[in-house]
Amino acid sequence: MLGDGTLLVHCSANQALRCAPIAERPGAGLVISPYQRDEAGLLATAAYLLRQRRFEAPLLLDAARYAGQARLPASAPFNPRWLRRQRELGLPVLTDSGYVDSGDQLGLAGILHRAAMLPDTIAVLPLHPIWLQDRLHRTVLTGHIRAAGAPVALVLEANRDPFALPGVVEGLLAVLDCGVPTLLLRCDVSALGALCHGARAAAVGTVAALRHLTPRPPPAAGPPHGFRPAAPSAVFRPTLSYRRIGAIARAHRRHADPDLFGCACTVCDGRDVDWMAALSDRDREVPAFEHSIRVLQDLRDELFTTQNTGAQNAGVQNAAAQSWTARCTDAAYRCRELGWDVTPMLRHWQQPQHHSRLGPTVARLTA
Repeated sequence: MLGDGTLLVHCSANQALRCAPIAERPGAGLVISPYQRDEAGLLATAAYLLRQRRFEAPLLLDAARYAGQARLPASAPFNPRWLRRQRELGLPVLTDSGYVDSGDQLGLAGILHRAAMLPDTIAVLPLHPIWLQDRLHRTVLTGHIRAAGAPVALVLEANRDPFALPGVVEGLLAVLDCGVPTLLLRCDVSALGALCHGARAAAVGTVAALRHLTPRPPPAAGPPHGFRPAAPSAVFRPTLSYRRIGAIARAHRRHADPDLFGCACTVCDGRDVDWMAALSDRDREVPAFEHSIRVLQDLRDELFTTQNTGAQNAGVQNAAAQSWTARCTDAAYRCRELGWDVTPMLRHWQQPQHHSRLGPTVARLTA
């Protein structure tokens, strides 16, 4: 069962065995995407986790046919075998949707209404950001979501963080007001904001490519000359943002504040978070994402504090939303204190309209 406020780890199939222990805690779970478009390998990995390793946390499978140079359009039909195999494994069923481009209203409606015809199926909506940014697009999107009534899982396209774009936060909140269970895949720190404002679950990617949907690149023979993968980033808790390890280390040299840089997560174990700066980029990739997920899981637990256990769900949600806004305000202050530009998403999450959108509780999704 996928409970309210679940923070998922979004990984590729080759990372799943390492990520599984991180995802096995209350309020957590796992989303797995194919490694190098190997759908059969993804299904085999899921079967191993469930049948051999006895993985018991929520588990979702994302076919990711919307991603990459060869991504499919929204009009592409669902693969019946993909849907059937998820059911056979006893998992929540996610559609293998194609990409919904900025003007593809027919594709959007097709995904939603095809999913609504299937029992207990979640419609994956990989969206051009205009669907959330623009008021007219947003009205069309929410109208189709309400009409179909099927649970949805949003995937947002952007070159970097989609929540840094104007209007995306407001658009997400409009979707959350539709009264259908809503999930968010391929996300970063804004996953916490989505949970605090009513998302059923949100998934944080282990690497940058799984923290948003990268726009399709133009056809090319290969990576540009001298291409190097981006250096790993890690969540720096005081600023609620992913930062390069080197940038954190430089800030630490300027501001020797142990309360700011010390980290109590199980990966850092009380060390200053920039201890990873002594490692090569290759060697710091795993501890960087493990640290980041642990920090975000701890923040999720703090935002949904147990002191509200006896309260009505709407009261808990309001308290979490207010706490999230306060933390974004404090994080913006910390950015300025360290001489960093304030992350745009922090500004967007602090807008006053966020406090008025909390809607009714929706029914739980079951596996």
